[in-house]
Amino acid sequence: MPKVENTQENFNICMEYCKPCLTYSDIEGEGLFCARGKSSAPKAKKGCNCGFCPVQQKSGCRGTYYCVEGACE
Repeated sequence: MPKVENTQENFNICMEYCKPCLTYSDIEGEGLFCARGKSSAPKAKKGCNCGFCPVQQKSGCRGTYYCVEGACE
């Protein structure tokens, strides 16, 4: 099963894709939802950049909206 590593490097890459996302909760320190799980304050689904993120692609995960739906499993 695909799983994303919860590393600082992956978090930094993730932020390049999460920050401009319309669904991103913009809570300081949150991100890498595909590894860490849902946001503590998820918004309504308004667009998702996860499919473009190299962290997700490298892991083999195929979902989107991890900030709302939870981590990739």
